Amino acid sequence: MRITMILLLLACSFIGYGQSDSLHNHRAKANTDTIPPYLRIPYLPTFSIQTPDSSWFSKSQLQENKPVLLLYFSPDCGHCMIETEEMIGKMNSLKNLQIVMATSREFDEMKKFADHYKLERFRNVRIGRDAQRTITRFYRVKFTPFSALYDKKGNFLKAYEKGIDWEELLRLVK
Repeated sequence: MRITMILLLLACSFIGYGQSDSLHNHRAKANTDTIPPYLRIPYLPTFSIQTPDSSWFSKSQLQENKPVLLLYFSPDCGHCMIETEEMIGKMNSLKNLQIVMATSREFDEMKKFADHYKLERFRNVRIGRDAQRTITRFYRVKFTPFSALYDKKGNFLKAYEKGIDWEELLRLVK
């Protein structure tokens, strides 16, 4: 009888150990799933956006050794409009920064936004539609505007989830 009880206790402890191990693995996987990819992969993601002239612009077309600001926006977002106006007002200080503005909204909405702000006049700004939602998924964008800043080597510096702190951004890209 004692031997049966001991064997039963040992069996239960092995079962409990196996369950706790699989629970630990499940929790570890859940933790990595909650971390946005841009925090796990600290490099500018591969992307392709359709520009207002219907051509395509991708990461491979960015100039080397220049910092990049990726700005995800919605054409009808009031905060996005304000941020775009602030960006335009600071454009003299942003000349050495490559700015990629992307939206997942309809092409016509993106084009109207670009035309309204006359963004084609800025050589360092590329705007387009992220039809595949690559950027949205990589950054897990919850609100617009969302921006991510990368240094001249393509390394992640800072995300701005609630609007850009322009003074800080200018210090970071000097």
